[in-house]
Amino acid sequence: MKKMIFNRPFAALILILLLFFSFSHVSAAQWNVGTGQDYDNIQNAINNANTVDGDVINVFNGTYEEDVVVNKNLTIKINNNDAVTLKPTNVGFNVVNDINGNGGGTKITGFIINLMSGGLGMNISADYCIIENNTIKGGENGIITLGNNTVIINNKISDVSNTSIQAGYSSFINESGNITIVSQTANNTQVSNNKIIGGLNGIVILGDNNTIINNDISDVSSGGIAVVGCDPIISDNRISNIVGDGSKLGITVAALNLSGSTGLTMNNNILNNIRSTDNKTTGIDVFAMSMDSPLDDILVKGNIISNIYGIGSTAMSVVTLALKGAMSSLRVLDNTISNVVSQGINSTSIGIYSLPMGFDGNNTTESGNLQISKNRITEIKSEDEGGQSQGISYLQLIQGNSSISKNYLSEIKGNTLAAGIFTLGIDYTTFQSNMTIKENKITDITANNVTSGILAGNMGDMFILHNNIFRLDSAMSRFITAQPILSNITIMGNNLEGTGEEIGISVNGNNSTISYNRMVNFQYYIKNMDFLELIMEMYPITDEQLRDYLKSQYEDLTDEQLDEIVAAFHKLVDYINSFPSTTNAPYNWYGTNSNPGKEKFLPGNGTIDYEPWLILSIHANPSTIHVGEKSVITTDVYQDSTGDDHSANAANYFSGPQVTFTTDLGNLGSKSFTTVWINGLSIAILRGDEGPGIATVTATDYQTVQTFVTILGAPVPPEPVDPNIIEMQNTGIPITYVLMALILLFGGIILSNKK
Repeated sequence: MKKMIFNRPFAALILILLLFFSFSHVSAAQWNVGTGQDYDNIQNAINNANTVDGDVINVFNGTYEEDVVVNKNLTIKINNNDAVTLKPTNVGFNVVNDINGNGGGTKITGFIINLMSGGLGMNISADYCIIENNTIKGGENGIITLGNNTVIINNKISDVSNTSIQAGYSSFINESGNITIVSQTANNTQVSNNKIIGGLNGIVILGDNNTIINNDISDVSSGGIAVVGCDPIISDNRISNIVGDGSKLGITVAALNLSGSTGLTMNNNILNNIRSTDNKTTGIDVFAMSMDSPLDDILVKGNIISNIYGIGSTAMSVVTLALKGAMSSLRVLDNTISNVVSQGINSTSIGIYSLPMGFDGNNTTESGNLQISKNRITEIKSEDEGGQSQGISYLQLIQGNSSISKNYLSEIKGNTLAAGIFTLGIDYTTFQSNMTIKENKITDITANNVTSGILAGNMGDMFILHNNIFRLDSAMSRFITAQPILSNITIMGNNLEGTGEEIGISVNGNNSTISYNRMVNFQYYIKNMDFLELIMEMYPITDEQLRDYLKSQYEDLTDEQLDEIVAAFHKLVDYINSFPSTTNAPYNWYGTNSNPGKEKFLPGNGTIDYEPWLILSIHANPSTIHVGEKSVITTDVYQDSTGDDHSANAANYFSGPQVTFTTDLGNLGSKSFTTVWINGLSIAILRGDEGPGIATVTATDYQTVQTFVTILGAPVPPEPVDPNIIEMQNTGIPITYVLMALILLFGGIILSNKK
């Protein structure tokens, strides 16, 4: 074997590499604290000159009565599974970054900190610290951090008198009437998996890009989570039992940026039992604003809010303001809201309130990016005198097309007014922002004075499509009330069913098209509504109440002046109402194949053209079957009263309840079968399983139509084939030709033998 010979430069390089790797793998020193250990208290272990950045302070079982200052980058932890209690006089752990040193990067984990009155569990002034798996009890505040990039995870904090977790701060200093705001932000803070019980506030953060995820907060007295700053993420938190006097807030967010853009993500939070005995209560309250830059995506999705009580209660409020820039999107999706109750005179209960705003000509959103969709809202109540309740209240003061779709709203109860969906769109820049309200299901709306399934107004075009609205109860019930402002309105494919005392659709304005709707069992199907009626529906007020209001605002007004103002108001209303309202309303199903009658339409000072109307038809395919076979029974309203067919427009038709099929022979699953409409068509299957005869099959949606299916006896089976008989193969040659060929063949053989 040859010897390996190294030259000197190569050997020197090897030595340098060996030294490098040996130094890079030196472990951090661990200093043990406790009886019989390296140090008898935590502070001495930190202060010792031998303790340097990166070292570990390992604390053994026991109680340590000390206030600990951390000015080095250390890991301070309990030994294995020991029980280590810290009983400070003022501050448990004070992690600093000052002239005495920098505790940035410190990790503190596993301690029980029992605080005295007014005490603070941890005060973090350095960056990149990790506070994990600690238990803090009593005192004034649990954890306060003014550093950036802090991680606060898996801690349990209970019974503080003020705030359990606070990142950043702001305060007002009033010196001789001059108010100065002093603040410090804490950015990129992560607060997750903490359990907070009691106190004034759960989590309060001032700073940007902060994340609050999967925390459990209960029994605080003021608010669960409060955030001020850009681009927060607040998800999967659970907040419950905020009860007492004063205003109450489950989660409140001000996503603000006065020099650039901001956005917000708030997903899958659960809030329950938030109650004020004397003030307003809000489950989730969002305000997002940007200046000189786009207002980025605002997403509020999948939150569950229940049992909200107050003197004015809102389950969810989302308000956005884009100043000198466009708004990217506002999406409020898939939230579940139940039992929102407002108490007190003239109080209001709202499931979802949303107000997107922009005050610059460039404030545009792309089509469809303003969405309130797939939310489930039930039990919204304000039943004291003057109370109003709204499932969804949407006001738009920004350019952009909006969509309110696929929401489920039920059990909305108000004293004066109750509405499933209330919208008002004012695009003051171009007057062209479209609003679409579609595929919502709205049921059980109740009030003493006025109820409306959809109450909508917009400066741009409006499309009210494929909504299902049932069971409205009040002195004045209008299933759809619509006010196009300087624009067109299309009301199409809606399914509306009354009790015989309501108005199906009320509209005000020209260029109204109402087609392919189901409107059955109403006192009036369609009404041209004047302007004053709309105002009175939204804000009911008598002349006397108007006088009282004016008197309260302008005490010097005389009775004569008040009379003149009220008269002037009526003159203005009369002038607006003097413009005729023309409504084009052909091709609707009214529950009758006969003329529904012009007395069922209120044209006001305009016209309503309701002809032709739709006709109910029934069909059987096939119309003759044998016992044991099936016939497909269809009913539809695709034909109008003039005989024209509209099946090509099936996608525009209504869906939902309901059609009842019956038969006197065979079965449809039973003798009677009730099903839904699907785009103006409904289907049942007749089974001929009761023997032969003629089945009379009917379909009923207020109007009844019938068809007949002949059911024959069971078909005769073919004769059985004897397996011993072999059939002649079909050659395609006529049998006569075959016989002649055989005769000739045999004849030829005989003749040849004779020869």
